[in-house]
Order: sequence, then C-alpha cells, then structure tokens
Amino acid sequence: MGATQFEAPHWECLEWLQSETVGRLCVLDHEFPLAFPLNYKVMQDGDEYRIIFRTVPHSAAGRYSGPASLEVDQIDTSRLHAWSVIVRGELHDVVDPADLPETSPLVTEGRKRWKVLQVSSISGRRFTSTTAREGFSVDWQPATS
Repeated sequence: MGATQFEAPHWECLEWLQSETVGRLCVLDHEFPLAFPLNYKVMQDGDEYRIIFRTVPHSAAGRYSGPASLEVDQIDTSRLHAWSVIVRGELHDVVDPADLPETSPLVTEGRKRWKVLQVSSISGRRFTSTTAREGFSVDWQPATS
C-alpha cells in the first residue's frame, strides 16, 4: 500500500518552513538543475516572504540570479509520516545585509555572499502511509500554484 497525499494549507506550509533551518536550493547551472543544501532563514514583511542565506561568492548558488526554488521536507519512517514544502521565486544578491538575521551556516568559511529568494509561491504536501511489504514509499508530486 502506498502513501496517501494531502495538500497542505498555506499556514501549515509556513509553519513547516519556519520550523526547519536546512533546505535544498535549486538553481540552473549551464541549463541543468542543481540542488544545494543550505541553512536559511524566513523573513516576513506583511504578506510577503523572503528566504535568506549566505554562500561562497564563486559557487554556483553565489553566482546565480533568476528563477529558483527551495525544497524543505521531513520524513519520519518510524511513524510513516512525511511532509514537503516547495518555495518558488526569484533569487537575488543582497546589497546591504546589515538588517538581516544571522543564518548560521553549518560551514562558515567563505560564506560572505548574502542571497535572497523573493517568494512568489509556497506549496506543500503531507503524506501518511501504512507499512507495505516493499517498505515506506511516497510519490512526491508538486502542487500546482
């Protein structure tokens, strides 16, 4: 038996996103999608959200500006439960990081470039399952927004 998928409401997606500090930033590099784990912080200004992080200036993420996404998820195989949030938006350099909160990257050396993902959409899914002979499996399908 497979997992049952439930679309998560916006407020729950935000709670999940704010409960974690590590996600995978997805960008295009030479026309190929790449995903990089990174530490991030969520900033809110009214109804608008931004994801901020620090990176090495010469890295693919540090050099990139344009459409990007962030995926954050949690999988608990012991409870047969999982959730996933995908944030889409435009990635830009931060000109003045003075008022930004510390993002506490796991690797700090060379992380001098501040980036911001200006959020255009947030979607999420929750998965529940029962034990199957093949083990725990889910079908990760992005929600349309």
